[in-house]
Amino acid sequence: MTALPWINHILNDASECLLALEETGRFPSELRVHTTVFRSFEHLRRRELDNGFPLIVLGTSLVEDATLAQDEFDVIP
Repeated sequence: MTALPWINHILNDASECLLALEETGRFPSELRVHTTVFRSFEHLRRRELDNGFPLIVLGTSLVEDATLAQDEFDVIP
């Protein structure tokens, strides 16, 4: 499985959002993404997950949220 093109879009946009949040002294607790996006990251990070590490993307816990569109994300402070 290769990373789908919209994953790069999500990473770029989310990193801007996370940085803006941190600049105001707030830090994200979760990055929520559609289940398909979550599964893609899960596949890419399988070795780390198998070794007991949590799924972290951009320094933030990644959580699946099927209510989001595949090209959407939500940052939870």
